[in-house]
Amino acid sequence: MNENKKTLTFLAVAVLSICIATFTSPTKRDPSAKPNLMGQALFDSFDARAVTGIEIVEVDEEDIQSKSIEVTQTEKGWFIRRPGKADYPANADNQLKDVASILFDLRIIDQAGEGAGEHTKFGVLNPSQTDATESGIGRLIHLKNNAGSNLASLIIGGEVDGLPNTYYVRKPDQNAVYRVDVRNARDVSSKFVDWVEQDFLDLDKRKIKQVTLDNYNVNLAKGQINRTNKPFVLNISDSGWSLSGSKIQDDQELDKDVLDAMKDALDDLEIIDVERKPEILVKNLEQGKEFFSNLRDANNQAVVQSLQQKGFYTIASKNASGETVPQVVSNKGEVLVGMENGVEYVLRFGEIYRGPEEDVNSTGDSRYIYAFARVNESLLSPPELEALPSTNGPKGPEGKKGPVASPGPPPNFTPPSAPPSITPPPPPSVPQTAKKKATSTDKESNPAKASEKVKKDAEKDAEIARIKSSNARKQKEYQDKVVKARQRAKELNQDLAGWYYVISDQVYKKIRLDRGTFVKNKDDPEVVLPDEISASHILISYKGADRADSKITRTKEAAKKEAVRIRGLIVNEGKNFAEMAKQHSDGPSASKGGDLGKFKFEVMAKSFSEAAFALDIEEVSEVVETGFGYHVIKRTN
Repeated sequence: MNENKKTLTFLAVAVLSICIATFTSPTKRDPSAKPNLMGQALFDSFDARAVTGIEIVEVDEEDIQSKSIEVTQTEKGWFIRRPGKADYPANADNQLKDVASILFDLRIIDQAGEGAGEHTKFGVLNPSQTDATESGIGRLIHLKNNAGSNLASLIIGGEVDGLPNTYYVRKPDQNAVYRVDVRNARDVSSKFVDWVEQDFLDLDKRKIKQVTLDNYNVNLAKGQINRTNKPFVLNISDSGWSLSGSKIQDDQELDKDVLDAMKDALDDLEIIDVERKPEILVKNLEQGKEFFSNLRDANNQAVVQSLQQKGFYTIASKNASGETVPQVVSNKGEVLVGMENGVEYVLRFGEIYRGPEEDVNSTGDSRYIYAFARVNESLLSPPELEALPSTNGPKGPEGKKGPVASPGPPPNFTPPSAPPSITPPPPPSVPQTAKKKATSTDKESNPAKASEKVKKDAEKDAEIARIKSSNARKQKEYQDKVVKARQRAKELNQDLAGWYYVISDQVYKKIRLDRGTFVKNKDDPEVVLPDEISASHILISYKGADRADSKITRTKEAAKKEAVRIRGLIVNEGKNFAEMAKQHSDGPSASKGGDLGKFKFEVMAKSFSEAAFALDIEEVSEVVETGFGYHVIKRTN
């Protein structure tokens, strides 16, 4: 065999061997391919019930600094712990459950990256180890056990485009980045308000019966209250609002819109922040006592000074026993909210709250409130007791109708049943000599007449028994309502007593009304609104707002500040509205310069339409809030 033939033979054998190896190999392997992790558990199995501590660290985009919050389980429940603040109950609906179980049984969809250089791109930089000014910082969550050790830790980054609830994540001690379905990722927040029940009054506006506006101020030199007017008492019924304590002239009427807005504001009263009251106040208020026997003691001057710093003062007042003792009042007066169940909320408003510089409330848009509950029996309709029928005896002070059942516990008695029919005995024989004399009393001694009288007396006794039983039942029902009101007030005070609450100053201004605010002249010209207008708007949305884009992470407070800033640029610096809308608006009309075209009043959210229809053409509105976020509106036609 010559050399050429040998070479061709060897080549043929080699090719055949390669083909056999290729087709018989169990898998085709790419040496650069990543392992398939789909469906693998991100964490080793752990019991979500073992979680007794949660720590969250993130960067506040508004203040550009790292912030953290710790929520810990104690014997009394779960509490929020913040540096320099008293522990406060973590009582927001489902927040604990959603966050405590968030890392349980997470499954990897796939791996997105493996090097530290990609962490910024996926938004998974560690907020505890990164300068807050950098971009791409994630949210760090630690779930801890009783010993304080971490059961699981995760950095949650940006949301994956096109995949709702899917996020880029990584473990703090690893570089690998994964795509994972994290259902409750939006609940991972270091914001105090996201962990508490903000509706601290638990008040239903539909059950409000009466609102009393007592707009006094405090004369500190004399230690007494000054009132320019008597308190205004506003009553609510099916027919609407009515006023007592002040006369309304014939040409005046109550402004229903203003009063309805006040009622809505009471229902929407929400916590922004809290501060702990001194314990001497807490113990008294928990027992429903608003008077303090020992605040004048020199040892308690620090308490008095603490009150004054927040706009509350102690003055000498008489308690229920007639003793002159200190009472806490407000220089801004008070609002009493009476409910149908007999509970009365006492709301005393303090000064503007200014938190630390890094706090979202340092702008002065918030105010202290000192709140507690008490029972006001006049809010409960008294029982309508029936009068007893007149008796045969001498008339007493109760008059012809007889005595009225006096209030009190029901008497112990068994109502008599109707008497059986009575068969009268035969008349006794009368001597002949006495017959003539007896005829004068025949009517009285007539057996039928006697039987009728017995029957009527029995019926009257039965009616008296029925009325007494009915009155006793009504009185007991009334007393039961009082007992329930006392129990409800006690329950409320267990929560309200311990805290100065911080509320929105904007809401405060809707609640504390002067007479001139809610009484208007009937002959004021009615504003005739056009059928439709044209307008443009700039929407600044926030995380959690209606229809907010999943990419929006700013807080509600940050959104409001941004809207105010943009309005200022337009109004004060002459920036073009349409261009600002294109650059900054989160609404679908941004690409059109915010142009909404023509619309009728009822098409938009009420607060939006009220602001837009009140504008002159080419006028720019103040910042307007709706469920979608904060708007700056310009009427164009």
